[in-house]
Amino acid sequence: MASPSSLESTYLAYVAAINQRPFPGLSEHMHPTVTLNDNSMPLTEFEKLLTTDIDAAPDLRFDVSMLVADEAKQQLGCRIEFRCTPLGDEFMGHKVGGPVKCMEHMFYQYREGKIATVWWMPGEFVAIESSEVRGGRES
Repeated sequence: MASPSSLESTYLAYVAAINQRPFPGLSEHMHPTVTLNDNSMPLTEFEKLLTTDIDAAPDLRFDVSMLVADEAKQQLGCRIEFRCTPLGDEFMGHKVGGPVKCMEHMFYQYREGKIATVWWMPGEFVAIESSEVRGGRES
């Protein structure tokens, strides 16, 4: 198996940061101004989107299931899965009734070693058993 590229390693460090509790912030990984699906915002606003989700589901954890990087273009794409148990009956704008999982597709443009642009394609939420949130993951 080939070792991860520099861009892949950089991205995996970003994922480790968004999974860290308490949330450390993302200034080491992202530009001060980030574009999310053509919406430019200060990094603090992007971080607030994440912390709102973390507050709503403290066990939220992102796992990379597929990753492709183009070092020359400084672009990266991935399929990322999360599983969590929201505290309320709504999460990320969806009605939920317990633990959920979701596969999302993310694309990133890096500039000067940091994420500058994010294209996010959200997936469908699927209800799961509590035992599937941690450890008992299905393939």
